[in-house]
Formats: sequence, structure tokens, C-alpha cells
Amino acid sequence: MARRLNHPAAYDAHYLALAEMYTCPFWTADERLFNAVHEALNWVHWLGDYRH
Repeated sequence: MARRLNHPAAYDAHYLALAEMYTCPFWTADERLFNAVHEALNWVHWLGDYRH
């Protein structure tokens, strides 16, 4: 996953891979991570966009 997204942080890739494996949305407060992957992974959401 890290290689596929060209994202160097392996720990981020682990969490993304789990969300992908279980087909669930992935919410993150890490805006840099969100900006790096949201175009390729439409199920990744930035916590700042959350509306309840």
C-alpha cells in the first residue's frame, strides 16, 4: 500500500490496508495523509470535514 500510493510511512499504510480489507471508511486527523491519498482512495476522509 505504501509503495502503491508513494507514501513513505508504513504505519499509515497498515491502517489504510485494514480499512481497505474490511471495506470501511477511514477517517484521519492527519491532513497531510488525507491530501496524499484521498484522490486514489475515495473512502479516506479528513476529520475536519466531519459533520454530525
